[in-house]
Amino acid sequence: MRYLCMDVGGTSIKYGIGYKTGKLSCLGKTSFGTTLDDFLDTVKELYERIGPTDGVAACFPGEVHSEEGVIRGISAVEQLHNHPIRSLISDLCGCPVTMLNDANAAALGELWQGVGKQYKNIAFVIVGTGVGGAVIENGRLYPGSTCNKAEIGNFLMGGTEEGRYLTWSDFTLEHQAQKYSAKTGNKVNGQQLYQLSEEGQKEAAFFVEEFLHYMAVGCVSVAFAYDPQIIDVGGGISQNPDIIRRINETYENLVKGQRMGYLKPKIVACQQKNHANLLGALYYFLTGGEQDEI
Repeated sequence: MRYLCMDVGGTSIKYGIGYKTGKLSCLGKTSFGTTLDDFLDTVKELYERIGPTDGVAACFPGEVHSEEGVIRGISAVEQLHNHPIRSLISDLCGCPVTMLNDANAAALGELWQGVGKQYKNIAFVIVGTGVGGAVIENGRLYPGSTCNKAEIGNFLMGGTEEGRYLTWSDFTLEHQAQKYSAKTGNKVNGQQLYQLSEEGQKEAAFFVEEFLHYMAVGCVSVAFAYDPQIIDVGGGISQNPDIIRRINETYENLVKGQRMGYLKPKIVACQQKNHANLLGALYYFLTGGEQDEI
């Protein structure tokens, strides 16, 4: 049996074919437009290209109500909010569909095939366009009473912009790249911004240092909020060991000599890197959301 696994982001879908063993194949990425119909057209085209499967295991940003099949809250896919997404996808593909929050999916993926083999109390920081979070406590995922537990991207970071409070999600590497692009006229993405910084470009280095600072500030809040054994970082930045090293260094420098300096959990990259979300979506499908052993 094989399953279409989808990790839906703000403008694109990462996908692959998943199997009960945890193996993934046919990995890829495709973009979609700005409307619900754009998204559904892309899913239909993707499913037809992949071929028949025994189900669709999907994850999304935001307040994902898995049983109801609806997304609410704050996310990068607001065009999908308050629509019966699960039913719409099921009707398109003609098979069962499950859906959950992307950070929760990453947590389940790591619990199944990653750091969960060593630790049972883990805080996840998933960094993409925004910041998502999830917490594993005593080996289980708890999404909270309103599906908002560990929505750490909404942690306030101080300051306002056009009357809106700035949050952790405002300082991701992708958002820093957008700020750099607006200031310099040189359009770059987060990966390119980091490369420019490594090459000694001072303007790029400023925005990267600001990103690292707020990653450290956020991790301090996570450490005290959830007291995890480790903080597991996922998303695109997890593929760059140098970024993880610098986040650890920035954390150390931030708390040095400060009252909160005694709490220093190890910050590590997700073992499954950018595939953790797909694996977690698959795990959720296979277990029916019960978090049982497969």
